[in-house]
Amino acid sequence: MAVAQEKKGGPYSKDEREKRQKEVFRLHFEYGYSATKIADLMKINRNTINADIKYWYSNIKEELKQNSGEFILRQIGRLEAQRTRIIENITENKIDDIKYEKLLLDIDAKINNLLLRISSDTQVKPESFEIQEDEIKDIVLFLILKYSSDHSLEKEVIISEIVNLRQCTINEAEAVFSQIKELGLECCRKFRSTKFVCDLLEFAYLRRYVSTTDTFVRNVQALYLLHTNLKAEKMRLNEKYTKEYGSKEKWTDEIIEKYDEDKNKEIEKHAETTSKIIAEALENLSNQELVVDYIKYINVFFGQEEKDRFEEYFE
Repeated sequence: MAVAQEKKGGPYSKDEREKRQKEVFRLHFEYGYSATKIADLMKINRNTINADIKYWYSNIKEELKQNSGEFILRQIGRLEAQRTRIIENITENKIDDIKYEKLLLDIDAKINNLLLRISSDTQVKPESFEIQEDEIKDIVLFLILKYSSDHSLEKEVIISEIVNLRQCTINEAEAVFSQIKELGLECCRKFRSTKFVCDLLEFAYLRRYVSTTDTFVRNVQALYLLHTNLKAEKMRLNEKYTKEYGSKEKWTDEIIEKYDEDKNKEIEKHAETTSKIIAEALENLSNQELVVDYIKYINVFFGQEEKDRFEEYFE
């Protein structure tokens, strides 16, 4: 750990001050050291260190007001980097020491605390606007079907879908999202890689819109398998043709035409099965206008083949 400061107090140049403040930030927020310990390590007057810590807390408070989510993600990133350094040190030096285990536990605890942190005081409340829970249920089930390959969605995606479905303003959509959140969506919020997502199927279980034994859930699981299978079939087909005819750049027009025919056969088979499953699942929606809306833009997400099949089933 590089701590290269020898001054007991000011005056400091601008560069010296910035360098000192960055080191104080690292030692206090990443390593959790007290002002006294930092002053001892850096050999700087404790009042100066206290002033630096106060400066950073003031900046953090302002940053939370502006963008709390981004700030928390950065803090998590710093802790993850620290955690990685400790694990690398343990692995490379073959260390078996309880103090390192405690350090890792402390870092994990800090990460969990950040993930659970709710800064509701800094958020703008959406305007008062409510809809019936039956409509919320339809929206949630609809989105689970639409995103059956991955029904854990970001807040922004859900809000944009509400705008699309209800043809409402962004403020109204945010109010509806807030209402869904109050119903328990916050309990289904998870941190995935670099973002927070909401598991809509878990929320549907929570509100008892569906149960694990319902046909709707079996349909969602079947759709997921179909999406995965189609992707795998396309890959296998591409590998087969590449192995037989070389890279795509070398294919003749006849080979490309034959490849497209084989690929379209897979897509048509997938489209027919998918359409039947979703048509059955959509019967769970009380508002059939949503079904009509779904058919209107189904081709954007599945393809024209699925859209044509839907129109056949719903005629």
